[in-house]
Amino acid sequence: MTLPYRGIDGAGKTSFVAPAIRFSASILVGLLAGLVLQVFTLAFLGRLGEEALYVRAIYTPIGFLVLAVTEGLVVAAQVSAGIATRSGRRDTLRPLPTFLVLGGGALILTAGVFAAAAAPIMNALEVDPADRGAVLVFVVAVCLATVVSLVPLAGGAVLRGMGRTVASSVLSVGFTLLSIGAMVVLRIWTDLGMLAVPGSTLVAGVVAGAASWWQLRGNTAAGSWFRRHAAAELWMFGAPVAITFLMLSSVNFGYLRVLRNATSADIAGFNLGQGASSFFMVVAIAVGSGTAIVANLRQGEVRQPIDGAGLSAVVRISLPAYAAIGILAFALRDPLSRLLAVDTNVARTTAGYFRWMGPTFAVFGGTLAVLTYLEQVGRARTALLLNAVYFAVLLAVAFLLPQPVGSDTLTRLLAISNVVGFLTCWQSARYLINRTR
Repeated sequence: MTLPYRGIDGAGKTSFVAPAIRFSASILVGLLAGLVLQVFTLAFLGRLGEEALYVRAIYTPIGFLVLAVTEGLVVAAQVSAGIATRSGRRDTLRPLPTFLVLGGGALILTAGVFAAAAAPIMNALEVDPADRGAVLVFVVAVCLATVVSLVPLAGGAVLRGMGRTVASSVLSVGFTLLSIGAMVVLRIWTDLGMLAVPGSTLVAGVVAGAASWWQLRGNTAAGSWFRRHAAAELWMFGAPVAITFLMLSSVNFGYLRVLRNATSADIAGFNLGQGASSFFMVVAIAVGSGTAIVANLRQGEVRQPIDGAGLSAVVRISLPAYAAIGILAFALRDPLSRLLAVDTNVARTTAGYFRWMGPTFAVFGGTLAVLTYLEQVGRARTALLLNAVYFAVLLAVAFLLPQPVGSDTLTRLLAISNVVGFLTCWQSARYLINRTR
């Protein structure tokens, strides 16, 4: 089988950087499309009735759970497809039915658990009793509709794993446009209200799913819906990624606990800074993913020198990119903060966040790109271990700070941890790669 890129041979004589940048650019388009859909969905819910306000409050934590399941499945499908393509096999779809069954089962289980524990969850969120039924139906519908969307998500992951990143990004953009269009049409022509959100996911999932299977025609799928080897791959490649996403959501709650005695403007400004930083994360994810695809497709029985070369390429690409992002965030912190917040005190806090974090964005992006790369070359457990140790130490130090802790103090701690985290992550990743395979 001819690998879908040029300029890289098995002897490792050619740089990873050029093909990694090409793949990363294509992946970035798809990731940005996903961000647009998220922002549009929140804005759409914000324009509905009062019950939708409760939905917006609950959409983020439920969204993290759904994202954990989907990202775990996506990474497993991408890594598995890359290994199959590198080996010259045409059975890249062999594990996919098992992935879909297990991923769909996890989403259905999430819906069931939420339905069973709806009362205490909605009590904690202070949802009005009159609106609880509608909120419950919405959450269950989102989980079930996402089951259908797993098909195009997994199909896009397989395309990326095969090196067909442009086709994968076109699929992502198409899914976003279909979702937005269906959401608007369902809002105008039906009485679904907030159920237009899962309804649009269902419509886009069916259409984009059919498109993804058409793109993958000619590849062999499994004859069985469940294979133990595929389940083991999902556990090895996907489960650590899912756990990482759940851990990150817990860390955000930890930050709020550290700021428990801060002012409301302090907390709001810090959260705005954190939210804006999450938008910048897509570049690092694209760089890590693009470089991982190059490494996965590169032929060679001994993976250590290949994985090591890819790790170096990740840093060479991400550091300059995030240095530029950091300079812009620092220089434009005041107008950016005023754009994000109307309240003067909140905007001032957000500007302070960028004043400290901007200069360290280069190493922040480098760390995230390295961790993404490790996840997607089949070393997800290593990435999970590094993440867990980093955040455990960070939160331990944060909780030891004398109260009251303000956003400025916590932001300075995060800026310092960005530098220390990159150095330890980079050295640890190199050490672990050199010791294995």
